[in-house]
Amino acid sequence: MAFFMFDVDGVLTDEHAQPSEKVLHIIEKLYQQNEQLAFITGRSRKWLAENIFSSLDKEEDWSRLYCVAEHGAIKGKGHDISNWQLDEDFIIQDEIKDKLQRISKKPDYKGLIEWDETKESMGTVEAVHGEPGDEEHLKKTRQALKVYAEEAKKVAEMHNKKVVVSTYGVDVVPPDLSKKIGAQWILEQHSVSEETVYVFGDSQGDFIMAETARQYGAKDITFFWVGDGDSPEKKDDTITIKSASENFAAGTEIILKKLS
Repeated sequence: MAFFMFDVDGVLTDEHAQPSEKVLHIIEKLYQQNEQLAFITGRSRKWLAENIFSSLDKEEDWSRLYCVAEHGAIKGKGHDISNWQLDEDFIIQDEIKDKLQRISKKPDYKGLIEWDETKESMGTVEAVHGEPGDEEHLKKTRQALKVYAEEAKKVAEMHNKKVVVSTYGVDVVPPDLSKKIGAQWILEQHSVSEETVYVFGDSQGDFIMAETARQYGAKDITFFWVGDGDSPEKKDDTITIKSASENFAAGTEIILKKLS
């Protein structure tokens, strides 16, 4: 038995945030083989329902699936998102969201980034994805996210919040919110001390999931890096880091085929 912990953006999706049907099919097979699965993402529960759960077998009983949205502000089990719980402690004020949304509407960002209306706890902009293969547009969106993040940081610091940059977006969140919150919630319900743990991520902040599993007693942990650029630097020699030969969902598919 193994415990699989997945980030979603850039792990189950391609560089244009499109879910990989091949990867989701493998995940279904793992679940049917009674492997334990968890999704821990910065995305909203609505986005998960529309983009991930809509592609999974609706006849399957997904009640064993742990789900964490918005880094840890929203938590639940199964694919019925109406039963998930929003933690009021992690909601940022409308005043802050309004300031961030005004920044996102600047002419320089038109067609490159947009405000994410689905987020319940945080203030988020997402990249506007171009056509597959349009590397020039992809380059422009990444630069726009970088510039926006600097502007958002000024607002965040004024209100004691922090900025989290991911592959496709920029979040402004409470200072103590990270994927560690979501991982802790899961690991308080499910012991991993006797299980092999596989963690999949594409951003530096995803490594905290592996570190949290170690703190909760897991002894055999592998972090699979499918991101663009250098993998995280580990501080714990008990965690193995392996980089996929491909980025995004393509890399996840290669690894899962070897593990399944």
